[in-house]
Amino acid sequence: MKKISRRKFISFAAISALGFPLSINASQDKKNNEKFDEYYDVIVVGSGISAHICATYLAKNKINVLMIEKMDRIGGNSALSQQDFAVMGSDLQKKENIQDSVELFLKDLNKAGGGYNHKEQSLRLIKYSNEAYEFAKSCGIKYSDKLKFLGGHSVPRTIQTIGGGGKAIQTIHNTFLKEGGKFKKETKCDEIIKNDKGEVVGIEVRENYRFDRNLKNDDRENKTGIKKRYCARIAVVFATGGFSRDVEYRSIENPRLKRAYTPSNLGQTAGALKTMAKAGANPVQVSLSRFSFGIPTEDLIYGIIVDKNAQRFMNEDGDRQVLSNKILAHMDNLETDIYPIVIFDSNGFSNSHDPRRMQSFISSGKMFRFENLEELSNFFDLDLNELKKTINEYEQGLSNQKDKFEKDLSKSKNSGINKAPFYAMKAMPSLSYTPGGIFIDTNMKVLSIENNQPIKNLYAIGEATGGVHGASRLTSCSIPDCMTSGLLCAKNIISEKLI
Repeated sequence: MKKISRRKFISFAAISALGFPLSINASQDKKNNEKFDEYYDVIVVGSGISAHICATYLAKNKINVLMIEKMDRIGGNSALSQQDFAVMGSDLQKKENIQDSVELFLKDLNKAGGGYNHKEQSLRLIKYSNEAYEFAKSCGIKYSDKLKFLGGHSVPRTIQTIGGGGKAIQTIHNTFLKEGGKFKKETKCDEIIKNDKGEVVGIEVRENYRFDRNLKNDDRENKTGIKKRYCARIAVVFATGGFSRDVEYRSIENPRLKRAYTPSNLGQTAGALKTMAKAGANPVQVSLSRFSFGIPTEDLIYGIIVDKNAQRFMNEDGDRQVLSNKILAHMDNLETDIYPIVIFDSNGFSNSHDPRRMQSFISSGKMFRFENLEELSNFFDLDLNELKKTINEYEQGLSNQKDKFEKDLSKSKNSGINKAPFYAMKAMPSLSYTPGGIFIDTNMKVLSIENNQPIKNLYAIGEATGGVHGASRLTSCSIPDCMTSGLLCAKNIISEKLI
C-alpha cells in the first residue's frame, strides 16, 4: 500500500469534509443529477462489525460515508456473536509473555482450512489483527484483560469482547454517527450501477423495505419499498455477511446443508452475493460450510448419540465438522429432518470439561434432565426397548474395551449410560457461518470473473468474501477477518483517491 503524505491527506480530508466530489468533476456531477437521488463518497452495504470498522475509519478521516442495512436493526450476525477475537502480538500476549508468531498462527489457520484457504488472505488476517484490535478499542469497544486458549490454537491469543457482539456493535455505531457517518436501516441494495467504462458509480436501493420472514425467498418475492439511486463517488463496499439462512441457495451448492439448523440472523440470505455476481464478481467456495454445535464436541465422548430409531450410528469422538457431516449424512440416509439425541448419564455429565457450562444449557432449555430412561424416551419419542438395547450394547463394549464404531473408550473415563439422572439434548449441526463468498484481492477489491482483475470501485469485506478460511474456519478467527478486511479496505479507498 502506498504511503500518503500528510499534506495530501489534510487536503483530501478538507475537500471531503466540504462535501465536494472526489472522483468525478463538477460537470459529471451535474450530469448525474438526472439519474441519482443522493450523493455520497462511499456507500457501505451492511452493518456488521466489518461494515462498522470500515465505515467508522472512513468517517474518522472525513469521508462522506453512508452505511445501509436491509433489516430493521443493526449488526446482522455480528450482534449475535460473542466476538471472540484471535489477535497476534496483542498487549495481553505481551503482558503474559506468550510467544506467538506469524508462522505459528499461519500453521493453525492452514490446519483448520485443510489447504483450501488462500495464504495471502491468512497472512492479512494475522499481520493486521493487532492494528484492527487497537482501532476497535479507539472506537470504544471494551475487551477483557484475560486471554482464552481455544481449540485449534497453539498458544493463547483469543481476546474476549465485553458485552459480546450486541454491545460492540452499538458502541462502534455510536462512534460512527458521532464522526459524521450517515446510516439508513430497512434499505435494501438491489443493483450495482456501472458507467459506460464498467466502473461502479453507485447502487439502486429500496428504502422502507420490510423483510418478510414468511416468504419462501424474500430476495425474490419481496416487492416492498421505494426505489432510489445513490451515487458513490469513490467506492461501494459490500459487507453483507454470509448466506447461512438461505436454504435454497445453500442446498443447491451442497444438498446436505438443507437439513442443517441455522441460528443466524434472518437476513443472512444470498441476495447480496447474487447482486455482486450479476455485476461480474466471482463467487468461490460457496459449497463449503462451517458448523457449530450445541455443546463442546470434546464432551461428546462421555455420552452416546442415537437417531430417531434409538440406535447409535457413529463414533461420538471428533471435531465439529466431522461429527456434523456424519449426522447430516445419516439423516439423509434415513430421509428424516428429525435430529439425533445426545445422551449422558450423571457420571458422563459430571466428567465434562465444564460442568457449570453444561448446567447452563439446562437453564437455557437446550438440555433436559430426566430421572429415568422412560422419561427420556417419552420426551424425545424414542422406542424405550430399542434404546435399552442400544445402551446395553454400548455397556458391553465398555466392559470389553471394544466399540462397534471404534470409539476410543479409554478417553471417556469409562462413562457409561447407567447412572440416573440422565441428560439429553438434540444433536443439531448448526450452520451459522459460510466460508464461501466473493473473491477479492488483499486490498479487498472485488475481482472480475471474466479476467480476474479488480472491478473498479467495488469492494467486499468480512463474511461476504470467500477463500479466506478454507474448509473450516478456525475458532475466533471470524472477527479478525472482518476487522482487518474492514480496516484495510478503508485505508486502500483513501490511498487510491490520493494518488
